[in-house]
Amino acid sequence: MSATTTATAADPLELFRRYTVEGKTIEYLDADGNPSDLLKAATVRFGEDASFPRDTPTCYSRGNSDSDQYTLSALLHFFSHRDQSFYEYMKTTNTLGLQTVSFSDRGSLLDYITGKTDKFGGADNATAVAGEKHASSDAAGDGRRTRLRTGEADGAGGESGLSADSANDVAREVMRRERSLVSTSSALSSGKSFAHVQDLIKELFPSKSAVDAKNKASSASGSKAENGASRRKSSHRKRRDPIIVVPAAATAMLNMYNIQELLQNHNFVDNRALLEQGGQKPREIFVEHVMPSTGQNMRFRVVDSVQDFGEADWNSLVCVFTQGAAWQFKNWIWKSPEEVFQNCLGMYPKHQDEQPKESTRTWGISPLDIERNKRHMDRATVV
Repeated sequence: MSATTTATAADPLELFRRYTVEGKTIEYLDADGNPSDLLKAATVRFGEDASFPRDTPTCYSRGNSDSDQYTLSALLHFFSHRDQSFYEYMKTTNTLGLQTVSFSDRGSLLDYITGKTDKFGGADNATAVAGEKHASSDAAGDGRRTRLRTGEADGAGGESGLSADSANDVAREVMRRERSLVSTSSALSSGKSFAHVQDLIKELFPSKSAVDAKNKASSASGSKAENGASRRKSSHRKRRDPIIVVPAAATAMLNMYNIQELLQNHNFVDNRALLEQGGQKPREIFVEHVMPSTGQNMRFRVVDSVQDFGEADWNSLVCVFTQGAAWQFKNWIWKSPEEVFQNCLGMYPKHQDEQPKESTRTWGISPLDIERNKRHMDRATVV
């Protein structure tokens, strides 16, 4: 089936999902119609249903732009490499010149393609897009059908309009299809009871005597189990954010004291000045950053310890700042610094006039040169 027969076919993402759920084979054909791989293919064929050019745009928008969609080739490549870490996948797509599915879109796309959900965040699926078109057509038809004439003659000898009974019937039908919206009065008045709020406050903020009694009744092992469960729940909530790790040493050029000021505000502050102010080191930081390629606002989680990392946390690790000390990677899942930086981006912060440590030359990391006194250069350094 030629690509020109797809004008009335479904969106390629919808077909991709159906073939994946049903376990059907998707074929890649070169310009001569011979079987090929995805990178050399000119056409993607979904059996007898439809064929599409390899780079056909799908209905899933990239970032905040409705006019920029993921291509079929990008989604096919993403799905075949879904078990890779995000950093490895990103390196592969950049090397091959394909679109990269963003970190925030990975989960919703996988759930949709594998049939776990019928919708995905940030975009409508092909069925919804088609539904919107039909809804627009129906609405236009309803608008034409509900234009009522007043009964006056349409020019000399013209036909008279609808009768009063017919007009009332049409009006009732229109009102039946309308959906009542919340008014100002209904929004200000609430039929809900908030009697339980006082009990909830007592539960969340118990009195000192109640806390003492609870602590006496709880054993040390029970407290450890509760704390462990709390940490696991906290980790589960935050696993969707890509992770950056910085050195834990207070003498490091970049650590938890000053990393947010540099990455988010593009301003380097000597952490010694912050230490002298007596500020406490945060356990984790969240940094907002606008991705230049898509304009999408991404949130990164920054930590200086991997002690509580689970499998999902390791898969979310995208960048590590290091001062060239191998002990920073003790108890990591990768056995050497070289292996660490094969799986994530490595940054070595230093002053512009300094040389990197000799031991880091084989690590595959990039220097981050920071001026000693020219703070106006910090933005160019980070961006």
